[in-house]
Amino acid sequence: MNFEPKFVESLTLTVLFRIAISKNNTLKMIDKIHIGQRANINVKHTPNSEVIIYEDHRTILNVLFAKKLNKEIEFPVNIILFDNHDDFCKPNESALAIINRFNENEPSIRDFWIFTEFDLRVLDDDWIKAGMELDLIKNVFLFNATETSLGFLSRYETTKFGTKKLYNLGYIWDAISNKGCLNDIIKDDEFGEFWEDFGWVNENGEFYFDPSSKFIVDFDLDCFSTEILDKRLAIPDEILDEKLTSSYPRDSHSFYSSQELIKEMIEKSEITTICFENQFCGGFTEVFKIFNYINKTFFENKIK
Repeated sequence: MNFEPKFVESLTLTVLFRIAISKNNTLKMIDKIHIGQRANINVKHTPNSEVIIYEDHRTILNVLFAKKLNKEIEFPVNIILFDNHDDFCKPNESALAIINRFNENEPSIRDFWIFTEFDLRVLDDDWIKAGMELDLIKNVFLFNATETSLGFLSRYETTKFGTKKLYNLGYIWDAISNKGCLNDIIKDDEFGEFWEDFGWVNENGEFYFDPSSKFIVDFDLDCFSTEILDKRLAIPDEILDEKLTSSYPRDSHSFYSSQELIKEMIEKSEITTICFENQFCGGFTEVFKIFNYINKTFFENKIK
């Protein structure tokens, strides 16, 4: 069987084109970072949110960097953080020098992993400012911190990306209660900047959570721990139930309880991350009590 030369040429080009597309797609699949395949990271999918779980808090930067490389989230993002500590220490000079190099030339995922593991502090208390310097993190809204010396608003001037902010908001059930920073409608002069940054919109005398900036919700499980006679323990479920499910008048905000507000945050977030850091929760026995409580209260036990 003989074919016209033009037909053969056309067929050859078509085959080569399809091979090129196939190779390109293969490369794209190889290049995509599957964060759940990395050590110390578990990815779970729930109806409310994608949930990413790890042990050490600085691992959150690996997660955010992978999301950036995959172009899954637009950065920088705000973080709504539940943590007993503020983690707002400044990285040391050698770490800042590495960050400056990363900002000039984007690192490989391998180099970034090495940086977070070996150049940030093992106490996991400098990841926020490191993330701000990398422009992964915009502002942080901190709830439930008891081991902190920060005031309501702390500003941080980054080397390259301007001023970032951390708001220390206290227990969320206090923030949403009468006269709290999420409820005291007459204190616009005091809280107006925070409301705008947070996405707390006052419409006809009633607040709504409608953030204009992308954000994630991050739980460090020590946020629901306490210390009794020098021993760190999970706060008993019945005490948390009372605090989180207490209802408040609907005259100034759109949420009856802090539990409902947290669930709203999770549903509107890009992702939810959970950091175990069991050593700050009283060990594995206590940290799993806290994890199970969060899973039940905010995810209807859908984190399997």
